[in-house]
Amino acid sequence: MSLRDVRREFKELPLASLDLPQLDARLDRDRDKVQDLSRDIARRGVILPLAVVQNGDRYEIVDGTTRFMAAQMAGLAVVPCMVYPEKSAALEGVKYAANLFRLDMTPAEEAVFFNELLIGECGNDFEKLCALVNRGEAYVDSRLALLNGDEQIFDAVRQNKIKLGVAAELNKIADESWRRHYLHYAIRGGSTVSMVAGWVSDHKRLYETDHPAPPSTTAPSAPIVASTFNPMRCECCGKVDPRYIPRQVSIHDHCWLAVIEPIIESYRAQNSQP
Repeated sequence: MSLRDVRREFKELPLASLDLPQLDARLDRDRDKVQDLSRDIARRGVILPLAVVQNGDRYEIVDGTTRFMAAQMAGLAVVPCMVYPEKSAALEGVKYAANLFRLDMTPAEEAVFFNELLIGECGNDFEKLCALVNRGEAYVDSRLALLNGDEQIFDAVRQNKIKLGVAAELNKIADESWRRHYLHYAIRGGSTVSMVAGWVSDHKRLYETDHPAPPSTTAPSAPIVASTFNPMRCECCGKVDPRYIPRQVSIHDHCWLAVIEPIIESYRAQNSQP
């Protein structure tokens, strides 16, 4: 359906008559940016009309939720709207394009939105979804794979703790315990895609089957703190002694995470006991 074929009507509608959309493409909104938009609206009004669909005597917002919130903050009573007769797949496509134009959605937000479109508007037709959002198959599939992967990895991407490429690599690990193990270190160290890809490659080669679960780590949702790495600190005793220069050794990242670090943590735990 082309937007040119849709009958639209421009109206000034009361904010009280508008309902939030059933499908909201944005999971989280930056409050500071909404406040900036609110101040601009207070000075100049809402320049770009909201797209709404009439439901009886009320109207559901199809595109413009952020402008709606900003208008509420600015104390407006009415906002300009384009009223459409139905909420069609074409309007959802307009909504997606408008979001990208104004402020890019995060991969996690796209994942949720694409999945809703796939199930609701596209009847599980993947090619139709790609055409609707005007994105390539690899792009769309990467977002859907994120949503269908490990929920803690999805949440880490949503909170911007790891990048989409890192998430894709971690989701290649079949065992949940090992996925969460590497996720913890990816978050803690701010690891790159290539670094995590190396972890995953080594893991699949050496530990994919018949290997005990990794040692437990703190929850991935724990607060991220600044790195405390000091090249002069001994990794065994945890002390810095200017009389001694630490010995430099070569250890694979995978071997360090899987073997050496658990031993060191056990050693420190034993020596910390009274």
